[in-house]
Amino acid sequence: MQVKFQNPIENYSHLIMFDLATRVTGVCIWDISTQRPIYTNVIRVADNAELPVVSLYNELDRFFKKVEEELYIDLAKVLIYQEAMPAQLRGGSSTVQTFISLARSHAILDLYTSQHGLAIYDYSGVYPVSTHSYLRKTMGLDNKYKIDKQYIKDYIEIKYDLRYLSYDEADAILLAETFINSKWDKDIDEEMRNIRKHIKDLKDSHRIESLQKELDRLSHMQLHTK
Repeated sequence: MQVKFQNPIENYSHLIMFDLATRVTGVCIWDISTQRPIYTNVIRVADNAELPVVSLYNELDRFFKKVEEELYIDLAKVLIYQEAMPAQLRGGSSTVQTFISLARSHAILDLYTSQHGLAIYDYSGVYPVSTHSYLRKTMGLDNKYKIDKQYIKDYIEIKYDLRYLSYDEADAILLAETFINSKWDKDIDEEMRNIRKHIKDLKDSHRIESLQKELDRLSHMQLHTK
């Protein structure tokens, strides 16, 4: 179920972020209270799997059972999110077939969370351009500086004192950090701007009062502008 704008982040104990891919998906479990990753791994679908989407669904099921039974995390208090689908196809390896396969992976995660009543922030995701922009700003880099996977891996391993991460795990951690430190508040800011524009066109005092209360509620959900 999509829960965007419904609850303050404090309602959740952990964020589970997926860097979805056709065969190898990076996963990060982010502790919301300590603001750091507590678990990373990759979910693999075998190259010879006859039905990759079914295999991914089963692997997701194993993963979430492990979260509950071995990591002792209550899934009812977990917020789930993922990297966004690319906005457009690019050259090289980004073929139509890989795009379709990636879309299926996203659909499987959406299906699983829906069937099991898990909270997902929304169905769009965090765009790589957002993580790169966030990282440039955080590190004081020029906007033209090219962020590659090795830079992300080095940044994550140094910041969180981690070792031997895969690129997929490092990407998942950066997605989680970007969501918590940037996207959460930006989304609320945008929603509040839309509400204010709507208020200007209203004459019904009761409706205006209701929207003003919603603005107040949203403002108290922001993390870094209080």
